[in-house]
Amino acid sequence: MTEKLYDCDAYLTEFDCKVTNLYIEGDALAVETDRTAFFPTGGGQLCDRGTLGGIDVENVELRGDRVLHFVENTEENVKKLQTGTVLHGKIDWNKRFSDMQQHTGEHILSGIVHRLFGMENAGFHLSASEVTVDFGGILTESDLCKVEDLVNETIWKNLSVRAWYPAEAELPTLTYRSKKEIDGPLRLVEIEGVDRCACCAPHVAKTGEIGAFRILKTQKNRGGIRLWILCGKRLMLDTREKLEQNRAVGRLLSCKETETAQHVKMMQAQAAALEYRMIGLQREQLAARANAMAAAPRLVAFACGSGDLLREFADLLSRKAEQFAAVFSEEAPHRFVVISQTGYDLDALCGAMCQALSARGGGRNGVLQGSIPKSREEIELFFAQTENF
Repeated sequence: MTEKLYDCDAYLTEFDCKVTNLYIEGDALAVETDRTAFFPTGGGQLCDRGTLGGIDVENVELRGDRVLHFVENTEENVKKLQTGTVLHGKIDWNKRFSDMQQHTGEHILSGIVHRLFGMENAGFHLSASEVTVDFGGILTESDLCKVEDLVNETIWKNLSVRAWYPAEAELPTLTYRSKKEIDGPLRLVEIEGVDRCACCAPHVAKTGEIGAFRILKTQKNRGGIRLWILCGKRLMLDTREKLEQNRAVGRLLSCKETETAQHVKMMQAQAAALEYRMIGLQREQLAARANAMAAAPRLVAFACGSGDLLREFADLLSRKAEQFAAVFSEEAPHRFVVISQTGYDLDALCGAMCQALSARGGGRNGVLQGSIPKSREEIELFFAQTENF
């Protein structure tokens, strides 16, 4: 059994311990000690990081009542970690405190959502890249704004946060949230007047240490909603990065930071108008090209433009072709449209293109569509050298 120091002191960053077991597990060494301040992965939260005897701890897992620290499997580490060896452990405090801020903020959020809307916390994930919380129902934009305000008001009240193992006789008198049945001793985390929840993780002692809370985005999830949240320093760093990006956009647009969205909308409208005009000019140009081309059994051409423009161009050319007109996009892979107005066997042509040019596509009613990965030169050579398909 490992004494779990993180249970009673979330602020403990250094400790001494004795190795009680050492064995190889997979590609790593599993180090079991008599006591540890390393919080193992659990409760939706990834484990602490730090060092044990000066060796980097890469993972920490709870196995029954034992805590295992995983380190790199080297001969030197094996010598340092023999059973009975006394080690000095150090926790990465920046990560620990950040995790405490996020997790305690999540408790406040979940407690408020439960009180206001009767929704249960259906999932929680805290990693280095994101923090997500799942609820079993839908929250409107107005609901989310209200919840976010209440969470921050709770943080700024600097309420006490208590973590403890209730006595057996005390349990029947306590109400608390829990995502699952608890097997073994029950540890509760209580935020004064706001929430009481079963939880195994370290938490801040006062809500004011969380700093601030934001809901970054939402997504429907299995009939409910998933929230992406951030608290404390992680929120500050995220906000700083986004503000710097917005400042850069403002400089590029020569506008105030509060007007970037408005200016982007204006640019989108201008781009849409230019695109509409460009398509009109392309259509006129292709019509002029089609009008200038002489009639022939087969007409093959390359052109720029959308799929609709290519089809319009092929349709114009097909009226001058005794067999078919084939139009290809300029860029590779080359999209193509082949049209026959005279009932030419396009299935045979399609088969030949697939075999010789690795074409992919098909069609019906006198129209073939698809794409070809080969070069323009190979396509032109195919039509120049092949008369029958």
